[in-house]
Amino acid sequence: MELPLPPEGYPIPLRLTTVPAGTAWLRIQRCYHASALYWGRKEPGRWNDPDGDFGVLYVSETIEAAFAETFGRDLMATHAPACVKFLSCQELGERCLARLWAEQDLRLVDFTGPALALEVCQHWSRWLHGAPERPDGVIYPSRLFPGSRNLAVFERCSTHWQETPLGNLLSLPEASGQPIVYQILDDQGWGLVD
Repeated sequence: MELPLPPEGYPIPLRLTTVPAGTAWLRIQRCYHASALYWGRKEPGRWNDPDGDFGVLYVSETIEAAFAETFGRDLMATHAPACVKFLSCQELGERCLARLWAEQDLRLVDFTGPALALEVCQHWSRWLHGAPERPDGVIYPSRLFPGSRNLAVFERCSTHWQETPLGNLLSLPEASGQPIVYQILDDQGWGLVD
């Protein structure tokens, strides 16, 4: 069952889920950006405000989900077959991972049910942003890495976030000493080219 567009007004109070301060989240961004803390307004993000009046930060709870959301999103949008899932070492070396956390509890609207269409999500985001309870954002399931959750955090709580850069995707080793991204590529069915 698909979620309808939000109602007019705010007839009932929102039920919010609390994520404790200090909970770690992950984000992959291009390494040339000085910070992973980016509240996008203009991009066609799933929970972005359709009018661009406020920004949204996207983070994932696992590196696997962050990877799938970063690299799989464009492929999903083109409906390309899985046989064209290739990345180059250069693309991986140009992306960095950061651990992010909020210094205060986050009050979030829980949308961890079935996946929602982008246009519906954007309308709900705008509606929720204007709610009297002033939620900090939305917690929702990763469409591209089921079983993992993501956050879409509203820009109004941007001053409460911190980050630790973890390096580029080719510099993060697993127990074997190989870059952890190699195992993610294998697990998610990606090919690697020079």
